[in-house]
Amino acid sequence: MFCKVIAIANQKGGCGKTTTAINVSACLGKLGKRVLAIDMDPQANLTSGLGINSEELNESIYNVLIEPKKGIKRIIHSTRFKGIDVAPSHINLAGAEIEMVPLYGREFVLKKALENIKDDYDFILIDCPPSLSLLTVNALTSASELIIPVQAHHFALGGLTKLMDMFDIVKEEMNEGISLLGVVVTMFDSRANVSKDALDILKKDKQVSGKLFKSIIRMNIKLVESGKEGAPIIYYDKDCHGATAYMSLTREVIQRYRVAA
Repeated sequence: MFCKVIAIANQKGGCGKTTTAINVSACLGKLGKRVLAIDMDPQANLTSGLGINSEELNESIYNVLIEPKKGIKRIIHSTRFKGIDVAPSHINLAGAEIEMVPLYGREFVLKKALENIKDDYDFILIDCPPSLSLLTVNALTSASELIIPVQAHHFALGGLTKLMDMFDIVKEEMNEGISLLGVVVTMFDSRANVSKDALDILKKDKQVSGKLFKSIIRMNIKLVESGKEGAPIIYYDKDCHGATAYMSLTREVIQRYRVAA
């Protein structure tokens, strides 16, 4: 099966981006898929959220980006969760953009690194940093699809246009094969008018028209707790509504591929 490479991006921090990357990866693994989760965020929250201590690592995705000829396989770690491997991050990734300046084709370093491992996985999910940076560009040039998590708050909607502008530039100039797989609403509070208003705005937004996932991720303290414990929500509390929502979202992701095929 052809490997699907999905970038999960939003330059707005605190929108559930990493939580989505962790839990969709875990749900895909539970459904029998082979998954590589790549942490492109110097905060390394995806890495710790999947049970790996970045401070104990000798190498990370940082080393792949600044020493691309050495390949990516050497930094991949297995996890205790079914079907998931991780290409971990480290705080030193924060300096990678400056170090990558002299590299020829620096926007395509990650894309080239993935070429030799795609046959090993059904899905590769890339957790992007909360910025429109060279690291994010590398993720977008590598990906076949983009998922955008958006917090259900009107302040969080403002950055969507900038992200879509970058997406359009990358699609036109660097990766014509990338498409928007969908936008997922996160941190939704059904009791709050601000959440309902934000959802209504997204439904009417021409940029994402027809791309909103039906699955909505509601506010759930269990999702926060699971991240701190280094376990995806379906392993931490499989019966909570956060686990149900992410499994629903994951099935919807798979279904969109089937429809497209």
